[in-house]
Amino acid sequence: MPKLPLLSSAYGRQRETYNVPRLVSYAGYPVVSAKSLGLESYFNADGKNVAGMAWGGRTNPPGQGGPQQVGGAYESPSIVPNQNYFKDDPRAYNALVKLEASRHWMGENNYSPKFKITPEMQKWREEQFSKIGPAGKAYLNDDLAFKQTIISRVIGGDGNIPKLPEAVYNEAKTITNKLEEVDKKSKPTVSQSIMSAMGMKGRK
Repeated sequence: MPKLPLLSSAYGRQRETYNVPRLVSYAGYPVVSAKSLGLESYFNADGKNVAGMAWGGRTNPPGQGGPQQVGGAYESPSIVPNQNYFKDDPRAYNALVKLEASRHWMGENNYSPKFKITPEMQKWREEQFSKIGPAGKAYLNDDLAFKQTIISRVIGGDGNIPKLPEAVYNEAKTITNKLEEVDKKSKPTVSQSIMSAMGMKGRK
């Protein structure tokens, strides 16, 4: 299996990871196994170079598995990691989860990045996406999709990106702050967790 360029240099040297918990959700988007969605074979074949997907929902990025409808209703947005990657690297795994969460968030909030595409970014765009199928064509032809994927890669710590202007990092930081805010609100407090474990209900 080829080395995954995505997130490959996000954290530099390998750190101790035995005490790093893997995210099971982020910003309200649950992490779902590829097996539960029947995607293991895809990640083993055509999608072997795909680190993960922002799956489901009414809107999501090109090549990310959707939108998906079940019985006339849209499938809940979720994050699906490739089961073949990040087995021994929970930090990179968590970075991928945040990357895909940002894709969902931008789509659901109709977020249009403000930065301009520089000549260097355009050159990288053509080199990266000209030969990878329908998803690549979308990023080549759709400036919004391209800008969103740039921001999500910054949020995920992707080392395989071109030199970017400061404006891109500023936008990525703003979105990260919004995601963190949503994530905190979506998780129970310590007291709530204890009460839940004890079968107790809070006061109304």
